[in-house]
Amino acid sequence: MTSKTGLCKNFKGDRPCKYYWVDREHDCLDPDSPCYDEYSHRILLIKLDALGDVVRSTVLAEGIKKKYPNSELIWMTMKDARFFIESNPFVDRVLEYNDENVRILQCQEFDIIINLDKDAKATSMITLFNSGDKRGYGLSAKGHPFPLNDGTKYHYNICLDNWGAKQRNTKTYQEMIFESSELEYDNEKMIVNLDEIKYENFRDDFYTKNGIDAEENIILLNTGCGPVYPHKKWTYDGYRELIGKLLDDPNNKIVLAGAKTEIERNTKLWNEYKSVNVIDTTDRCTVEEFCFLVNLSKVVVTGDTMALHLAIAFEKDIITFYGPTPYQETDLLGLGKKFVRKELDCLSCHDQFLCPYDGKCMSLIRAESVLKEINKMLY
Repeated sequence: MTSKTGLCKNFKGDRPCKYYWVDREHDCLDPDSPCYDEYSHRILLIKLDALGDVVRSTVLAEGIKKKYPNSELIWMTMKDARFFIESNPFVDRVLEYNDENVRILQCQEFDIIINLDKDAKATSMITLFNSGDKRGYGLSAKGHPFPLNDGTKYHYNICLDNWGAKQRNTKTYQEMIFESSELEYDNEKMIVNLDEIKYENFRDDFYTKNGIDAEENIILLNTGCGPVYPHKKWTYDGYRELIGKLLDDPNNKIVLAGAKTEIERNTKLWNEYKSVNVIDTTDRCTVEEFCFLVNLSKVVVTGDTMALHLAIAFEKDIITFYGPTPYQETDLLGLGKKFVRKELDCLSCHDQFLCPYDGKCMSLIRAESVLKEINKMLY
């Protein structure tokens, strides 16, 4: 007998399925078999770059499964981002972006393909891959990203009008990716599941090595950002003054965090005080360990980066700064305070040119104001 529309979920193709070993008469291709269970849709989700965006895109997996509950959802992403998706209960398979997997997917057919990225490697894939229903961004014959469906046109249009539609936009990133994917947004939460035993071991070891009592205030200062938007990070002097003020409270433990690009900055900050209450973890954590670090913190101070979206996912108290990227697109879910100098007409510039105002969006934010908000959260 032949399948109804596809293949059973248990079909392997190169060997018998697990049910064959229970009943040797079992036919994997027989839709009338009692163990036959077919996916209703094959869905490919492409979200490759920007780790913070991958974190906040995890809400989409649940939305897809709500609309297509018996679907197979395959998510393609970059190697460094796999950690954020592999534990997501709504994702059936995670594929790393590489030449081999691109070739394999080119041979397959999907009921729906969704691409959230606008760069050429992602848009070229969805344009070449086989599906009668493509949503998000594709690659035009002129080499530019373009909206593949009506739901993506709003996001596309506001991105071309930074000082008009982009500034007036009130939709969050999550609302817009749901709209682009033609799904109903129901306030789905970001999902980053941690291994509880590994987390507890990391936490206990971190406490022991750094002389931390469980009742003390761990305040994570994620001082940097990626190279694309350099003005997403608060000023050096701002962090220096804040650390000095935080050290006035002996219950505060200050953790400096960042990647390789922050080593010089954070080493200099540590040398300003050389206190046992300032702990430098810069470039010493894996992605998983950084998640642990965010999770054990009471307050997270950061720009618009991956640390911000992890802090939201883990429901931490948050202080965040906005300048070159749109503050309206992030919903803190009542977890903290956004510092935004709304009087500036250059907000959301996306750092497309050398700033003529010497980064006022960040330099106008005062350490005293940040400290006041932190203390509200702690006491």
